[in-house]
Amino acid sequence: MEPTASQVDSSMPLSREQAPVFPSLPSQKSTFLLSPGLDFFMIGGASLMMFGIVYLLVDASAGTSQISWAMFYLAFAVNNPHFLASYQLLYWDKRHELFSQRRFFWAAIVVPILAITYMVACIFSLSPRMLSYAVNFMYFTVGWHYIKQIYGAVLVSAARNHYYFSIRESQVLKLSLYPVWFVSLINANLDIQRLMHYGIGYSSFRVPPWLASANYVTLVVSGLGLLGLFYCRWERDGKLPGITPAVALAAIYVWYLPSLYHGIFWYMIPFFHSCQYLLFVATLKKNQYTASAVKNTIQHLERRFFAQSFLGFFASSFVLAFCAFKLIPEALDAMVDYDRSLFGPQLFMFCFITFINIHHYFIDNVIWRRDNPQLKAFL
Repeated sequence: MEPTASQVDSSMPLSREQAPVFPSLPSQKSTFLLSPGLDFFMIGGASLMMFGIVYLLVDASAGTSQISWAMFYLAFAVNNPHFLASYQLLYWDKRHELFSQRRFFWAAIVVPILAITYMVACIFSLSPRMLSYAVNFMYFTVGWHYIKQIYGAVLVSAARNHYYFSIRESQVLKLSLYPVWFVSLINANLDIQRLMHYGIGYSSFRVPPWLASANYVTLVVSGLGLLGLFYCRWERDGKLPGITPAVALAAIYVWYLPSLYHGIFWYMIPFFHSCQYLLFVATLKKNQYTASAVKNTIQHLERRFFAQSFLGFFASSFVLAFCAFKLIPEALDAMVDYDRSLFGPQLFMFCFITFINIHHYFIDNVIWRRDNPQLKAFL
């Protein structure tokens, strides 16, 4: 998620012809998204607290069987629905703009066609090796996705606290996050490792060791530059972004820095990332449905409309996620005849999960932007 809509001080106003008509909302937004407590825990506070508990109390070499199974089942309630929530935001909320807006057409039509064509070509050419490159691409994009979500989370939550980043400040923030992505990516590719992803083997790549050292220097320098930016702003205006943006920013370092790696906590990171994402989705949908509900004049009808719409959105995300991550791929793996000695027993599960992960990053890159008028109005 990359909601750059929070840069309210640098966004250009829409003309009268361009301006969409939305139901009225209070002109003065609250200083929180859902509630102060929920914001803190979902945006990163819970992950920092859990990291501290695990790091101090759990042996890093402890067995991972129990935690991996716990996170596997928890994924059906949180991780997987967060992917399908992005599909609803694109294919339903933006359905009228898919063919009229270039970026939505790219994310909704072109990217899935390219990805599916590539996977189908790999399967028909009997090339698991070529198919495995989709996993490398997925892990490359996941770091990009994580830091962009942190970037948006910091900007939006800081704006709610009436702390607005200038264009230069937001650029410094973004640039300071890229080395965090690179340090994880580089460390995962210092040596060639042969791994498995749902029955398809894939390999990491070997990068020169000096690249890791250079990136650590960049990480430290950019981090100090970001701290200096906050200090200068505090010295000039007496303001800091607040605790919620601070924990969001701190979370990415706990999640990604190899020096803080813990074998047990590593399994929890996608869960906390998904919680952070759902905080913003829930805020967006809550404000949308609240604005629509106020058009009704009977109070109990307002509550019913809101409950059905808001809860229906997340119920749909859950059902769609169950179908996409379990029901459909398992059925296809059982019914379709293909070379299991070559591709393993979970070819369709591999394709569905890899495709959804990759596509999700492209969807979020076009939805959570400052020129999305719905974000301006409701987030």
